[in-house]
Amino acid sequence: MWYFRKHTILSIPGLVLVLLTITYGIAFFTYIGFSARRGRLIKGNEFTDMWIALIGLLLGAQALFVISAYRATSRYLYWTIVWMIYGAIMLLFSLLVTGGYGSIGDGSAAAWAIFWLIPSASIFFYAAKARRGYAVDRMMGIPEYRPRLAESRGMVLFYVAMDNVFPWLTWTACLFFGLLVVIQALCLANDHRSYDRPGTLVPIQTNGGEDWYKLHVWCVGYDADIQAKGKAPVFVLLTDFGMPSTSMMGLAQGIANSGHPACIVDRPGYGWSEPGYWDQNPSDVVKSINQALTKYPINNPIVLVGWGDGGVWSQLYMQEADYTRVVGVVLLDTYPNLEILQTYALNRTTTLQNLRQLRSVSLSGTSKTNTIPEVHFDEALEMSASRMFSNWRAVSPIALHRARNNKWTGFEPEDSLGMHRSLFRNNLYYQAKYFEYGGTGAKLYQILLSHVVSATDAVLVYHHWPLRWPSFREGSGSAFTSPKSSLTRRAGGVPLPASNSKLPVLLIASGKQFDSNCRAQGITDSEECTKWQAFAWFYYRQQIEYQQTLSQNAAFLLCTSAVSEDDKLCDTDFVWTRPNWLAAAIVKQLFGQSPAAGTK
Repeated sequence: MWYFRKHTILSIPGLVLVLLTITYGIAFFTYIGFSARRGRLIKGNEFTDMWIALIGLLLGAQALFVISAYRATSRYLYWTIVWMIYGAIMLLFSLLVTGGYGSIGDGSAAAWAIFWLIPSASIFFYAAKARRGYAVDRMMGIPEYRPRLAESRGMVLFYVAMDNVFPWLTWTACLFFGLLVVIQALCLANDHRSYDRPGTLVPIQTNGGEDWYKLHVWCVGYDADIQAKGKAPVFVLLTDFGMPSTSMMGLAQGIANSGHPACIVDRPGYGWSEPGYWDQNPSDVVKSINQALTKYPINNPIVLVGWGDGGVWSQLYMQEADYTRVVGVVLLDTYPNLEILQTYALNRTTTLQNLRQLRSVSLSGTSKTNTIPEVHFDEALEMSASRMFSNWRAVSPIALHRARNNKWTGFEPEDSLGMHRSLFRNNLYYQAKYFEYGGTGAKLYQILLSHVVSATDAVLVYHHWPLRWPSFREGSGSAFTSPKSSLTRRAGGVPLPASNSKLPVLLIASGKQFDSNCRAQGITDSEECTKWQAFAWFYYRQQIEYQQTLSQNAAFLLCTSAVSEDDKLCDTDFVWTRPNWLAAAIVKQLFGQSPAAGTK
């Protein structure tokens, strides 16, 4: 058995190692416990500290094993030279991880990693002393018994197992995960050194005024003169789900090159924005975006440009933020909830049941009294996606995800592709996706549903359309009645009873996803072809319903033919592959000019 005598674990070095190991153990289980419950413990990804604490826990256990084996009277330390090499490697790992995270300002991860030095140094030191002790024993002719003075055969077997199983298991675990943590730390440090933050971090007050975090606002062409005059519209770009601001930087630059300032806002956790300490409630997010624009400051009227889910955020902004400052909205391939649309197109039973539940709700016309029920459309699919994001946020600090998200064919501007990729490889990317997804993908759509009014709902019911959304608020777009406005309303708006808004709205969609020709889509399986055709029809129809209900002054452009920028058809990636063509189309349409070539 182990003898806890003088000069063993109950020595000062031993007690230090015991306390450090217990601390790492408490930290590991605390971090994993809070993360599993979707809570927030630190301002960042707590899984980063969890992995570092796990390795520290194993290192502490190893150091205690080495010191007790070396100083006990019952056994020798086995594999001394391997322990020495291992201790030296972990010493190096500690310095590299500390330096990597320290250079990017992650003090929590750096602090946990620096304490790897204590058990690593102890492993090397006591293994070296044990090796010298073996040499002395051989010189004196003392027999080398691995376990000796053991009290029973069972204890002998225990010592043999500890000597041959525990070291190799823990060595493998620490070296494998430790190397991945080192790679991630060094890569993050390299990204931090290679790519400067292009915009400004704006402090945001939220959660009833008790908490603060910072959103990244990145403006192009918004100079002091435009800011001082405060009259020229500023385009504000909101990215698709899971996309950092770099995905729309080409579009922002294209709009700026057309003579109009453009700004991109990274939502919490994406790009350079901080994630905050709490789950992201969609209502708080749009209010935070409004705060960021005000504090930047942007006092000019704004044109919201939302891509994908960014378009849904734009719609929620119009309902719960300062909609009076918005003088135009552009929606690029936007759907109120893509998964809901897909499941309805496939005629899934759960979706139809939820739609019937929605239709049975009595809408009063005001968000305060609406009683929209909690609705999940194919909850199993949504929970599966949520688990995937959760799993990837857990492993993101150990570099396993760095090989993902590499396919960005045609990304513009090309010289920014490296910076764009780096933002998908940090420790916060999947964390941001997980919290924005909110456990189920319907969270953002669910909040938007609370603003549905009876007039819009009646039109959608009459059109036999399953999804719901509110029209833009009455009075939005009234700024265009002023002759002083620099932005003119597009002619030809058709008033509809669904909306009292006169806000100029431009819908642009990539025609490829509306093409029901399976051969053109590269689909050969008949079942998959049937699914795609269902999707294609619903995608197109949804854009038509948007045009007829969001505003009296809405236009729909369908990009079907090849565009001059690269002579290729518009695909769902047209936002970052054809930014200059898209910028020209948006500016021309909103400012009363003819649409760009290549649109129908």
